[in-house]
Amino acid sequence: MARRQRRRRAEPPRPGRRAPEPDGPTLLELERFSHASLAKWLQVSEQLGRLHSALYFGLESSRRSQETALLDALRAGAHAGFEFKGWSRIVDYRYTLAPLSVAGSLRREGGRFNIGARLSPGAFTPFPALYLGEDYATAYQEKFGLAPGVNSGGLSAAELALRKPVSFTQIQVCGRLDLVLDIGDPMTLKPFVEVIKTFQLPARVTSLARRFNLRRPPGLVRTVSALQRQLLHRNWRMLPMQFDLPANAQVFGRIVAAAGIHGILYPSARHAGMRCLALYPQNWRDSGSFVEVADPVPTEARVVRLDATTGAVE
Repeated sequence: MARRQRRRRAEPPRPGRRAPEPDGPTLLELERFSHASLAKWLQVSEQLGRLHSALYFGLESSRRSQETALLDALRAGAHAGFEFKGWSRIVDYRYTLAPLSVAGSLRREGGRFNIGARLSPGAFTPFPALYLGEDYATAYQEKFGLAPGVNSGGLSAAELALRKPVSFTQIQVCGRLDLVLDIGDPMTLKPFVEVIKTFQLPARVTSLARRFNLRRPPGLVRTVSALQRQLLHRNWRMLPMQFDLPANAQVFGRIVAAAGIHGILYPSARHAGMRCLALYPQNWRDSGSFVEVADPVPTEARVVRLDATTGAVE
């Protein structure tokens, strides 16, 4: 008969012996911070801020000198006549009576393809956009970051989006765009990339990267696939929130809006296989473009249709 082995009791850590690392982060992790490490992080943050600022404003001169070519390239890649039906828009409950207002896009840092009023007031001109998802799940995930009813690490979608868990309204919409830019189609972006790939890295950026001992200076977009990755980056809010600078997608949206294009059609960064729209109603004058609420609306509702006669109603 096999002899039963006695289970050994766990021995307490001996003096001078290092305790094993915890399996996951705990509140004790806070004890590892020091004044020196915090000062180092602040220094690195300041250096990155200077680097990103030099990159943005250095390339801005290139964008302005090539403005005509950039606008023509986007117009050349745009498609005519895109119709949509059964798409969704989600708004906070308090805005239910104005479901197609673009005012929300102008608050804070703005949206993926537009610049909000809080982003360095005076340095960047805000402009609006209206965002739609191809279905309810897509619109929900784009707004909150997770699918309905799903949580991550015990955090809800609202908590991950740094929002209070408030009521919201889902609206079904339909419409048509006379001129749309489909950035999911590589051929759409090819003329634009042919222009920006001639841009050179600003000398100031190279100098700062060397001074800050970076392994390599920031790279520039040279291919269509690289541009798509930047435009659809899940963490696009990092630049506007941490460094008060427009994200690459917001800079792109500014140029698209300036080209007079009516909207951007793009793959959802949150819901694979589905699409989203960023609409620019301010560009719809003298056109047949429109978006409207598809279902019956309350009698008190306003801003339930945008077209050439309404423009971007805030």
